[in-house]
Amino acid sequence: MLYVKLGGSLITPKREGIFEVREKVVREVSRDLAEVSRERSLFLAHGAGPFGHIPVKRYGLHEGLSPGSELGVSETSLSVMELNLRIGSLMLEEGLPVIPFHPRSVFRRVRGGVVCDLSAVRAWMDLNMIPLTHGDLIYDEEKGVSVLSADEIPIYLVPLGLEEAVYLSDVPGVLDERGEVISEITEADIPDLGTSAYDVTGAMRGKLEAAFRLAKSGVRVRIAGFFQRGDLIRALRGESGTLVRA
Repeated sequence: MLYVKLGGSLITPKREGIFEVREKVVREVSRDLAEVSRERSLFLAHGAGPFGHIPVKRYGLHEGLSPGSELGVSETSLSVMELNLRIGSLMLEEGLPVIPFHPRSVFRRVRGGVVCDLSAVRAWMDLNMIPLTHGDLIYDEEKGVSVLSADEIPIYLVPLGLEEAVYLSDVPGVLDERGEVISEITEADIPDLGTSAYDVTGAMRGKLEAAFRLAKSGVRVRIAGFFQRGDLIRALRGESGTLVRA
């Protein structure tokens, strides 16, 4: 099984804080995905972009649930559902049989980590449907709610037979201090993810933290950019992006 995550900055004007979808990008990625799906089982996800990040920040939900922020949980949940619906509709128009689902109904965070029940997802995949999920707020037994990033989700999909994960972004991979793509990277290369020698702050930092965990579990992981039709295919061939090794 192949996990493909579409970054929030790739599919929305995340940095500008605009609640829109880059339809052309989603359609072009979908055409690549349709080609890949002829030979491989897919599990798809997308970042929340401004649809999730703006309300989460406004209500301080990244720090948990606080008195008076309950409406923020609803606002965030509905907002990311809207994005998921819009992405799923575009993928359907491009011939992908996606079945959207929301992490809050599958995942919860407990003191020992994250627990999930993937039985329903597995059943849909047995019917040749393609799961489409997203970054979301999930129940947290200590904080009330917490954010589950779509970068983190594949860590819990290994029991489904996950073999490879590709994180698609609006940058061509992990960059060095000169802005050039690093072809391969290990956790030993950057013991401090905050170092100024690499572009690993913010979204890339979280992506790498999840990617290293995945690689340690035996999953092939690549972080690559998507700029035009065919870029996903090239990434899967190892012709672009950064290979993440354990």
